[in-house]
Amino acid sequence: MKFNFRKISAIGASALLTGMTLGVAAAANYPAPFVVGGSADVAVVYGTGAGVSTLDLIQAGNIQTDLQSSMGAAGTTTTSGTVSGGDSVKLEKSSTKFQLGKGISDIISTSITDDSPGDGLTTLLADGVYVDDDNDEKDYTQKIDMANSTLAMFDDDDYKADTPTIGMRLASAAHVLNYTLDFTDEPEWADLTSTNIEIMGKNYFILSVTANTTINLLDSANTATVTEGETITVNVEGTSYEVSIQYIASTEVKLNINGASTNSLAEAQTQKLSDGAYVGIKDIMHDSKTGSLSSVEFSIGTGKLVLKHATDVEINDVSVSNMKTYITTTSSSTPTISKIAIEWKADDELFLTPDSEVTMPGFEAVKLSFTGMLYPAEEVITVKGGSTTYVTLDNFPLKDSTEDINILYGDSANFTGIGKDSTHLLRTSNETSITFDKDTDEYFVASFNDGSNAESYLMRATDFGQVGTTTANRTDIQYKKDSVWTTIKDDAKITDVVTIGNVQLTVGTIQKSAENTVVLTAGTNCNFHTLYSKEGLEVFLPWNGTATIPTDTSAIGKAGAFVYNASRAVTTFDLTFAEEDNNENIGDGGNITAQLGWNSASTAEAYVSDVGNESVTFVENGDNTKKWVSHKYSALASALQWDKSGDQYELQITYHGEESYGEVYVNAPGTTVTAGTTTTGTATSLGDVLVKDSEVSSVSTKNLIVIGGSCINSAAAKVLGVATGTCGAAFTEATGVG
Repeated sequence: MKFNFRKISAIGASALLTGMTLGVAAAANYPAPFVVGGSADVAVVYGTGAGVSTLDLIQAGNIQTDLQSSMGAAGTTTTSGTVSGGDSVKLEKSSTKFQLGKGISDIISTSITDDSPGDGLTTLLADGVYVDDDNDEKDYTQKIDMANSTLAMFDDDDYKADTPTIGMRLASAAHVLNYTLDFTDEPEWADLTSTNIEIMGKNYFILSVTANTTINLLDSANTATVTEGETITVNVEGTSYEVSIQYIASTEVKLNINGASTNSLAEAQTQKLSDGAYVGIKDIMHDSKTGSLSSVEFSIGTGKLVLKHATDVEINDVSVSNMKTYITTTSSSTPTISKIAIEWKADDELFLTPDSEVTMPGFEAVKLSFTGMLYPAEEVITVKGGSTTYVTLDNFPLKDSTEDINILYGDSANFTGIGKDSTHLLRTSNETSITFDKDTDEYFVASFNDGSNAESYLMRATDFGQVGTTTANRTDIQYKKDSVWTTIKDDAKITDVVTIGNVQLTVGTIQKSAENTVVLTAGTNCNFHTLYSKEGLEVFLPWNGTATIPTDTSAIGKAGAFVYNASRAVTTFDLTFAEEDNNENIGDGGNITAQLGWNSASTAEAYVSDVGNESVTFVENGDNTKKWVSHKYSALASALQWDKSGDQYELQITYHGEESYGEVYVNAPGTTVTAGTTTTGTATSLGDVLVKDSEVSSVSTKNLIVIGGSCINSAAAKVLGVATGTCGAAFTEATGVG
């Protein structure tokens, strides 16, 4: 809140400030020194002298309220999610959050590597050095390129029946990601066999290659050599295997593994063991001489992997659908391999939600996680029938209050006026001034908007009369706070300025008695035709006018003109809302439209007949609840619920006030991901800092704000060095302030 002070006069080093009864004082660097860093050192001193206006105490209370808003700790704190247990990358940049409706490519347009984004996947995609069969070292890099999957709302019974969900839904055969291993120094195909290579953080033993297109590998394999007549032990990931030769010839061998015989296996052949592991024959070293012993080199691994160019990956003799390998070979007299790429497409529908991670099949090396949306703030705006004949904004969250604000009323066929009925009007205008009529008008909305800050107040003028025995007309200006009308300016007369928060209104012509009207003119950045919620949602109120708003211009998105006459029936009206953008610029985000109309009851009732500008089709939330939900795909991700459970449909907009975003991660398989949180803090209490001028000695060590001049405030008189009760011309002569 930016408190607007009318007159300013700094008095001495004590930071004692004084102003006239018609004004409030402040320092240029307000709220310092009164509130600094969330700590207060202040007293607000109001006068009790003869003739003091009750407005002085009201203004003192306003200052106390404003200082409270500077205490700091109130509001919400958003904490990002955390990941433990391995490599992880969050798909976002410091300047680009993962907003609802965005695709991955909108957030990151570069590859995921061992050092990017953020710290990268340092182990999973580590740069490697491959040693070929000739012991030559070959450098390589690894990367992942994500498909442009979209964070959105979906409703799919294959995931959860009748449950609209935010996450990523990937249709069968949808592209998920590409993995690429890129050799800087290209090894020869002929030198790949019987070597080891790290792929996505896992060690693989290359059992054999075929025709320069296929690589056969064993996962997490241990290699050993066993000689005729001996038994050796091989350990693979905690499992022990007792191995001996049962039969050996020049081209084949049978092994006994944990008491079970294998088939006859030639070099480069494999067999699945009873526990799911695989044994592969690397080299048969047969010696036919009498008395000589033959031996065999073999490997046992937890799985077998076949990578064949332009073909589905084969894992443990089973093809993984939609997981293709692409091997780039440099053709020459001695063929070399430059790249191994794996394209992952969904084999069936995949759902990435807070309750469902997605793991790369077969390799089990990469998983995707989504912990949910983070909403820094939340308020609910409800558009509904106030009765059968009018539409209201129910419990609308204003800056300092929550109030019902009636919008349009009608005769069960057409909307005929603005407000509740003809004697309870909402006075609006798209001009700089309004004429408020106490006899017909219930209230008006006065709003401030400078582009980055906005606030609104529900106000009225009442108690019309004359000032004392003069002929000057006057009225009281009030605002509504928690359903109670509170006077902000009593005995307001022509040219007076009424200030509440950042809103300033200048009082114009006042007509009392039969008319009971007052002209009010909006100050800088103020108006009478928009309404702002506490968190900054903009509402374009209807106003009476005759100008036609063309539908082929952007003006229609922010139009509020309402015309009703005998020749033009108003059966519907589009009440438009505008979000902030991600930088909290007022009205620069997405629009939402609630179409107000009349239902089909025998006596038609006012209701929300349609909702426009939603980003995703409304779907029913639950089985036959008649509550339909959608979202706005925007920086603030407003949630929409169109409630059709009664005859008078209503719309609830859950508005989030600041940039809202999801947290999507690419992780190593063993990681644990914890969702981020949004918590609401409690403001440090300013306490009661209001003090009568007769009690000022009790706060003599504090910074003081003094309300009123020496005429009615003895504290002001003391610091000005004049007698208490110095008023009018005597005050001007003594102080030079007039």
